[in-house]
Amino acid sequence: MALRTISSQLAAQLDKELMGPEVGFTLEQLMELAGLSVAQAVVKEFPYSETRKSQVLVIAGPGNNGGDGLVCARHLALSGFQPVVYYPKRTTKTPFYAQLVNQLKFFKVPVLGAGDNWAQYLDHTKTLCVVDAIFGFSFKPPVREPFGSILQQLRHAQQNLPIVSVDIPTGWDVDEGPADSDCIIPSVLVSLTVPKPCAAKIDTCETHHYVGGRFIPRDFALKYGFEPFPYENLDQVLRLH
Repeated sequence: MALRTISSQLAAQLDKELMGPEVGFTLEQLMELAGLSVAQAVVKEFPYSETRKSQVLVIAGPGNNGGDGLVCARHLALSGFQPVVYYPKRTTKTPFYAQLVNQLKFFKVPVLGAGDNWAQYLDHTKTLCVVDAIFGFSFKPPVREPFGSILQQLRHAQQNLPIVSVDIPTGWDVDEGPADSDCIIPSVLVSLTVPKPCAAKIDTCETHHYVGGRFIPRDFALKYGFEPFPYENLDQVLRLH
């Protein structure tokens, strides 16, 4: 079966309608469901065990993709993992992001800032995986600092440390895929709502692909040109391959 995808433009239109007056979702609701989906994908790929490492580094960008990462970290903490969040460029557009940080502190999840030594958590002997929640489908190149340096270090670490990318692997073009041969290659991609065209560019031998974000009915999915995904029971994610 061919992978079902929608363009970044259509994805933005879909989100706008979900948060419009007729449907009535809030950004906070959708972010909670998206972050929960990413956390569940991490748990499915790296099941928690008291006998193995459980530290997860979550790198959060300044926008909605970063917010998904903050929510993901909270759910991982509730599932027994030990998340550490690196959040170097915090948004001031809405107080909601600050509230997400406060929630992490409530659960004693470390939240590192721009001046902190985040790279120490790239040690694969101590860290289970990295959640790449830096940029989503609205990203437009070039990658600016501090994220260019962050990506460079992730490229070096990815041979030994799995990367879980949220919706779009950071640095990839949302429609065309890897911008160059030096891009990060995630071990896991969690597409939100429906995969974007870049998801068709992944090598299925290298990257496990999940879809998450279970918040639309069939007629709404068909309106945007795709069949809903056959999630099982109350699962928030479905592995596509």
